[in-house]
Amino acid sequence: MRDNFIFKDCSGNDIFLVGANYWPSSSAINMWTEWRPEELRGDIKRMRGLGMNCCRPFLFMPAFLENARRVNPVMLERLKYFLNICEENELYTFPTFIVGHMSGEDWNLPWLKNTDLIKDRRFSEAIKFYITTVVKAVKNFKYIQGWLLSNELPNFIGKQNPIAVTDWVKEMVGAIRRIDPKRLVSIGDGAWSPEIIAEQTSFHLRKLNPLQDFVGLHYYPRGMDAWHHSFTTAFRTQLAKVWGKPVIVEEFGTSTTLCSEENQANYYRNVFFSALINGAQGALGWCLNDFDFEDKRPYSHHLFEERFGVVRTDQSLKPAAVEFEKLREISDELINRDYNKIESDCGLFIPSNYYYDYPYTFKIDGESLYEYYLECFCLMKRANLDVRMMVEPAQELENDGRYSHALNLVSEDMPVLFLPGLKFMTKQTRIAFENYLQNGGVAYFSYANDSWITDWDKLAGVITDCKFGVPDFRGNSEMIVKVENDWGQFRKGEQFVLSLSNNRPALSYCSIISTTARVIMTDQFGMPFLLENQVGKGKVYFSPYPLEALSWDCHNEDVKNNIGRIYKSINRLNRKQPEITIDGDGLEYGVWESQSDYRVVILNHSWQEQVGKLNLFQDYQKLTSDLPDFSREQDNEYRFTLPRKGVGYLKIQKGLKS
Repeated sequence: MRDNFIFKDCSGNDIFLVGANYWPSSSAINMWTEWRPEELRGDIKRMRGLGMNCCRPFLFMPAFLENARRVNPVMLERLKYFLNICEENELYTFPTFIVGHMSGEDWNLPWLKNTDLIKDRRFSEAIKFYITTVVKAVKNFKYIQGWLLSNELPNFIGKQNPIAVTDWVKEMVGAIRRIDPKRLVSIGDGAWSPEIIAEQTSFHLRKLNPLQDFVGLHYYPRGMDAWHHSFTTAFRTQLAKVWGKPVIVEEFGTSTTLCSEENQANYYRNVFFSALINGAQGALGWCLNDFDFEDKRPYSHHLFEERFGVVRTDQSLKPAAVEFEKLREISDELINRDYNKIESDCGLFIPSNYYYDYPYTFKIDGESLYEYYLECFCLMKRANLDVRMMVEPAQELENDGRYSHALNLVSEDMPVLFLPGLKFMTKQTRIAFENYLQNGGVAYFSYANDSWITDWDKLAGVITDCKFGVPDFRGNSEMIVKVENDWGQFRKGEQFVLSLSNNRPALSYCSIISTTARVIMTDQFGMPFLLENQVGKGKVYFSPYPLEALSWDCHNEDVKNNIGRIYKSINRLNRKQPEITIDGDGLEYGVWESQSDYRVVILNHSWQEQVGKLNLFQDYQKLTSDLPDFSREQDNEYRFTLPRKGVGYLKIQKGLKS
């Protein structure tokens, strides 16, 4: 399927955005008042030379808006100068209006202190005047690709009523569209919404997306798990795509105060190519330049903010600077030569309580739905699955019980669906899930203590010994699992170890008295560990252990790999074989097809060198690879090695070998 690209060049051709957020090195947020036009000219030429096709400049609001009815004319002329240089160098821009938050500090208007941008009409009218004045002044510049309302507005305005925020966005976007109806508009909020981060915020993506043209993700992940960190781009992109608008990674990066310059380059490569593989339409790094100030806020108290650039203060390039060109070359080829992305989706079910706060639901201390489903997503991706989110519609009680969106759950569209820790769904979804199975769908789910879903035991084909309010635990910290017969990636008699914990209910298991389902694996106590149950024309695979919760809890790589093997076996046994597959731990890949050939992008998410295998399931005439270690093992099967965070690019010409 070809993505519907929203970003176009001046000739109407699709473009994948490759660029940077921009402040000049000498002045940063004081760019407009400490005016050095020759520095700007040099930076813009440098961005083009590095392979960028766009940048995101910021209109520092205290410099531009002098009072409620006056935009500084000098600043407008300087903005025109900047946009003109961009036009001369064919560099597209996304001017960003409300820079009330930047780099660790909030910057309010001196004449509007202690006011609320959303609630105070004086503030809202002043902002609307400011934005529309700027749009009128510069809208005729061809290389303005789109307008961004803000930079991370949730930081600047704090907690607000979501309805008031949506109404405010509608008002501001409407004001822009009345002046410039054809150009793209987005909010610039970072997509910090419950639909993405599983926390209640004032910015609801499902309400805001009808008002904006694309979603701009901002994230700087930190945590204990390297896989979670590496797959954040894929996870957030796939969650955002569900809500119907194109997605870009609008802001990402890392300071070389926090990591080595080599690993900054590794991170850029990771984000760039995971964004491309997962259907984002661009990626903009934070930021172009390093800074070095004696005493300039916010850098004087957030020192690490001075080293986010890919260009050092002496104008030399960090290793990350050379990553833009390779992304640009590959993305241009895939977009401009009419390739279609081949989707071999399996689904990951995201329940509506991930993003919607139902009343009187159980809250478990220490449980993070974001981290849990990111763990599930990582397990699937490490098993080389092409994951698409199946996000459940929320029944919005404040909206007369109407649902947030339509549920489309059919086996033809998504032949295999994974529902890890099956604990919550609405009755509408429960009925649709039953119909999905009856009509030939295949689903996997694992046990969740205190599941609210009716008849889950019948779907699994088991009679349980579950107790109300009392979880069951094994007494030991490890358990041996045995494979009963050849199945998928497993051989009869094979054994592996599962790590167990008994410190919270989410890690408890389901005691089974009997089953009518086929037993694929058993535990060391003789109880089923993995079952296959026929439901109508479909199948259910069930594990009475909370595999994903145990995986998240134990940090045991062998456990994670074996869960991945189960996932891969279910997926490959129950769907049509794709033309091309890749095997290898943490190797994410995308396949694009034209009439004459394929293109394959492979990304190693690991911090270790990884060995991979390419399988071709149809004849081909010629295969070329940029991998130094690439060898044929047997008919249509190849072995290769990717360095840590490495990227491979394959070109496969269709047809019989001559």
